Amino acid sequence: MNKRMYFLVLLVFLLAFCVPGPARSSSQSRLMETKRKGYQIVPEAKFRNLFKEYLCCHLRKEKSDILISRFKVVGNKPVPWGKLAFRLFQKQSKELKAYVRLVAIISVNGIVRNSVYLSGWIDVFDSVVCSSRNLPKGDIIKREDLYLAKKNISYLSRNIFTDTNKVVGLRVRHSIKQDMPLESWMLERPPILEKGDKVTILFETKNLRITVPGKVLEKGYLGKLVRVENSMSCKKIFARVVNKATVVADF
Repeated sequence: MNKRMYFLVLLVFLLAFCVPGPARSSSQSRLMETKRKGYQIVPEAKFRNLFKEYLCCHLRKEKSDILISRFKVVGNKPVPWGKLAFRLFQKQSKELKAYVRLVAIISVNGIVRNSVYLSGWIDVFDSVVCSSRNLPKGDIIKREDLYLAKKNISYLSRNIFTDTNKVVGLRVRHSIKQDMPLESWMLERPPILEKGDKVTILFETKNLRITVPGKVLEKGYLGKLVRVENSMSCKKIFARVVNKATVVADF
């Protein structure tokens, strides 16, 4: 009986010292090794956060409005232990859209120690103006024709509307289907003058003001130049549209 107990105790002792503990991951082993040598490695998660913060700051978006995928870090080498500081910038001045590349400068205790290249595909979401019904060509947009919807603008034109106030009152240039995001090329500002309209042509200087009757020769838009004919001299000139009844011409 004593021999059996002796062997059991011996077996437990051997198992306790011979069975290996939980295996460390390669990243944990690398971290411990660099720490032992007086170095540190910046985790990829830190670079991802810095990448997203840079995008949020420059695009003026919330973190929830930006989705990052296919994120890569190149050149992440160990740096000495100390207080870390990071500076991110674009090597080439490009629009922060689709596939984005940044450079991260790493400083330790105020001394530059490494440059790391960050890249990733970004999807940016924003509220865009959409049509609430089918809009035929020639319709004047009313507020009830519109609604705002969250869309991935990475795949949309940069001329997309995000403010309904900039759309109300515009005229449809081409038929628009319901629920379609509205872009600037789809709409136009309706003319306030039509060809053949009668207007007053105003010639004005600091000390002189002359008005003559005239006729509009083409469509006229508020604040834009339009070709008109002086009804008294039959001379054709360009004048700026002030309102539905008046245009202003230079002497």
